[in-house]
Amino acid sequence: MTLSSKAATLFAGYGGGHYSVLPQQLVVAEDADGDPVFCLELIKRMGDLTPAGQYAVLDFALDADFRLDDALQLARSSTADAAILPAAVHSGFARLYPTTSQVLPEASLLDPVPLGWTGAHYARWISRLSVLAGELLKGAILAGNLLLGARVEFEVAGVAPRVPVAVEFDPATLLQAILSGRANRQIPVSDVLAFFTGPTSGWPVKLSAPPTPELSQPLADRIIAAYATLIPAPAVTDPAYVQFNYPGQVDAGTVQWDLSQPAAVFRQYVLTLDPLSTLAPVVASGGGDKLIRDVVVPPLNFGIYNIDLTADLPRNRVGVPALGVNLQVAAHPPSRPSSISKTVTLSEPEDRASVQLQLTPRESLAYTTSGFAIVVAGQNEWQFQSAPCSRSDDWTKLTMDDFPVLFAHLSAASRLLAMAKLAVTLTCTIDDRNIQQQFEMNTGVSDLSLAIPRSATNAQIVVTAVPADGSPALTMPAMPPGRIPLDVTSFPGYGPHIVSIACSFGESGSAPLFLDLLREDQPEDSTDGGKVVLTPDQPSATWGYFAASPFHGGYRYRRSASIDMPAGEWAAPLSPFSVLQVNGEGLPCTAASAISIPTGPA
Repeated sequence: MTLSSKAATLFAGYGGGHYSVLPQQLVVAEDADGDPVFCLELIKRMGDLTPAGQYAVLDFALDADFRLDDALQLARSSTADAAILPAAVHSGFARLYPTTSQVLPEASLLDPVPLGWTGAHYARWISRLSVLAGELLKGAILAGNLLLGARVEFEVAGVAPRVPVAVEFDPATLLQAILSGRANRQIPVSDVLAFFTGPTSGWPVKLSAPPTPELSQPLADRIIAAYATLIPAPAVTDPAYVQFNYPGQVDAGTVQWDLSQPAAVFRQYVLTLDPLSTLAPVVASGGGDKLIRDVVVPPLNFGIYNIDLTADLPRNRVGVPALGVNLQVAAHPPSRPSSISKTVTLSEPEDRASVQLQLTPRESLAYTTSGFAIVVAGQNEWQFQSAPCSRSDDWTKLTMDDFPVLFAHLSAASRLLAMAKLAVTLTCTIDDRNIQQQFEMNTGVSDLSLAIPRSATNAQIVVTAVPADGSPALTMPAMPPGRIPLDVTSFPGYGPHIVSIACSFGESGSAPLFLDLLREDQPEDSTDGGKVVLTPDQPSATWGYFAASPFHGGYRYRRSASIDMPAGEWAAPLSPFSVLQVNGEGLPCTAASAISIPTGPA
């Protein structure tokens, strides 16, 4: 189920789990001092005027605005105990584009770049540019010219909508129908959905039940997830694009899907932003040197290569005391009979390194890189290594795919850490050993990157929030490793609540019943509470309030004072997710006492 408003778009979680929230906009990220997380390096090797010696590197981070409180309000309109988390991104690309026809940037400045999605910030953008593109970007930044916009195409992971229909089809035949008239098996995502929105006579698919309008979205989602990959759109004005597998990559035979069962799928989206406008105030205040660095490299003797390595890795890594790259150059007999081996350890926060190779004058540059990681869990220690990757460039961008570990990155909002510390438990199985690790997040540690070997199985993360005021702790449902941003909106106790109240007056109960209501965190003598009136003609009512803390999300009530009798006693805190049922005297209809607030979505 999808919920959407002007302020938020979100998807219902599978099995009653957290709603997933889409970002509403992207901006250039800021560090703790409020400065943009942005760097343009202009690298010039003296005496080398080739593209290998003169180039630029653009490296900056993006943050997302999820409007979590607006999203929670929308989720609660559908599910009373809803909690939300930002949507998990699976993959994506970014590119710059000119915002004026008066400037035609050099091509490398506009090339789409795969984004990294692991870290405290929403995404990281690292690209190598030509020296001309770098100089143009430098000039635009320093002059405050808004010549370039940015476009991000990404897909988020989720569960396909379920409908009570089974389908049967031959993948090759179905893809041929979807891709009719398309070049290179590339197609806009919207056109895939349009195919399944059209007449079923064009579908080479057998259905177990008559088609309904609700059938098109799950079919499009599942077909894309099973047989297509997100690719950069041909132009910045195009919608999100995917490329379907070629016939040899599609299994032959008939496929049967029960669309009533859950299936992991991806949805594709496009957002734009204006990155240069964020940098203008920094330049205006004389801080251009924080954004742009000129790097001059002394000349090297003939046959010597300097390899620059830049890794897109999350910060605040734990459980991995050593992470790096083994670089190998094969022997080149007879002039160089021995191979060359170099080991580079990457360190936070830069995660950059340089390696110098001495080759023979007539050799071309060719080498392999293989990521390694030492993983520690308690008294256990392992060393893992990834498969070698062949390279021939003097600047290498390393991504998470180049390393034998994955990272689960947890970040917590300051307003949550001001109320509680977070106990994080990571469990997994490594070499048939069941491993459990404990970590803590607090006001001094707001984000963690937990290292998990790719060969590990059954990995999951459980987060328990332990409030500073001694209130009962709240435990979230177990989550798979990934990017997990945590906030007060991640817990059902926080935010807007609507309480349903019903009275059973009985035969003799004809007098109106007045009830006073308070939030759980309000003192009993507060005058800022609520009041409802119940009568035999109108025996039910609702009352709404906003809980500023997930640890005190309940409410209390009592019978109001009247001329004939004093006010009743305040009840113990109750859950807003259950109907309050009372009799004509304001007493509970059942013997049940206080109802605890659930620790996670029902």
